[in-house]
Amino acid sequence: MLNNIYEIGTIHSKLESKDMDNKLNNDTFIQKIKEIDKGYIVCWLDYAVLFGIVQNGEIKFYNNESPDFNRYLQKLRIFKENEELYIWRSGNKFKFRYREDEVNGGEGDEVEYIDAKQIMYGSNFEDKDDFIEVSEKRGIRYIVPKEFIGNKSIEELNNKTLVLHTRNYISYNKIGQAGFVDSRFLKISVIDNVR
Repeated sequence: MLNNIYEIGTIHSKLESKDMDNKLNNDTFIQKIKEIDKGYIVCWLDYAVLFGIVQNGEIKFYNNESPDFNRYLQKLRIFKENEELYIWRSGNKFKFRYREDEVNGGEGDEVEYIDAKQIMYGSNFEDKDDFIEVSEKRGIRYIVPKEFIGNKSIEELNNKTLVLHTRNYISYNKIGQAGFVDSRFLKISVIDNVR
């Protein structure tokens, strides 16, 4: 897993960012969700972190939960391998950043990046229809779409762990110092347990 951990890649990436109104049910939010026709969502609410599926502009959480985003949302990411919509609360407003990496080059600025893999908590898995519950003895518990485990059954997840794949974008300041200026989620997958 540690192979190529600091390998720097180059890609064309389109970036759009904007301040939004203090309500999320505006045209920009709805339109951006529809642009990501198939992907995943993770949102940090005041009281929980929820993972779900985005398909054809609709968001589906476990047990058809329907959180009040305007009241409780701190931030959310709607992502798939080549794009992500990131929305976060800033004071009394929401802001968004939409980034799309062009697989075949072309549009967007050429940027450097480093991909990373982060081990997620949880070693116990329980089937919840289209979702799985992931937990640990120390009290961590969350529910993710079953699509993250691919074609594996719950029984095949013994000695496995979930991994969050992220992309971290690099830029340089006026004196040439490099730093990360943005990051986004790519996917969540399963690997052999490394703990």
